[in-house]
Amino acid sequence: MRPTPSRLHALVPLLLLAAGALRAQPPAAPAATAAPAWTLDEAASLFAVLTHKAGLGARLAHDHLVVARAPQVAIRFDPDRPAAAELDFSLPVLALDVDPPGERAARAERLRVLGVLSGELPPVDPGDRDKVREAMLAPTQLFASRFPHVTAELRGLARRGGAAGARVALGWDATVKVTVRDRTVERRIPVRFEIDGDRLTAEALGEFRFTEFGIEPYSAFLGAVRNEDLFHLVVELTARRAPTAD
Repeated sequence: MRPTPSRLHALVPLLLLAAGALRAQPPAAPAATAAPAWTLDEAASLFAVLTHKAGLGARLAHDHLVVARAPQVAIRFDPDRPAAAELDFSLPVLALDVDPPGERAARAERLRVLGVLSGELPPVDPGDRDKVREAMLAPTQLFASRFPHVTAELRGLARRGGAAGARVALGWDATVKVTVRDRTVERRIPVRFEIDGDRLTAEALGEFRFTEFGIEPYSAFLGAVRNEDLFHLVVELTARRAPTAD
């Protein structure tokens, strides 16, 4: 049935109101674009763990620096949206390098500045390095034959709300997930970053415990020489903005 003229006349105000409501709606927010990709400068970067000696024989032992060699790292970072930063890290456990002399000599001073090293990082005898590596890969530690990879992920940064902490002023917090063996631990760790053109540098320092990952700290001679449960994750990252496709 066709509407009569009187009914059409009554519909006009309703149509006008509907059109006005549509015009009043704010435009839809544009979808967030993916943050730019960055390429890791492996030669200028460091992903490492610093362990700490303990026990009655600690003076005869070493703090150990275990360095990741050739990790797979994917980075997405927009300087205007640091909260959306992403980093994915994966490393074969067999690629861990125990106490490389170059890194021990080069990083000791910075680790002291960060407050996680009180003494020196002198060279470690090659035979001792081999023994530490063997113990590290054993079933009681990393269990490399069953759990061949260590992974980590970052999903965003947040500016620190208060004091940067007693150890070092790093300015930002990163929420990271680290998976070792079959355990994943999530932690907020302090971070700093700088942008210089197409170059990104970042530094992070995190505290973890072996027992969080189901690992008993290394111990020998009835505990006279052992590692502390606490260890530090040390990251020094340099990356360059990846070229974009035209």
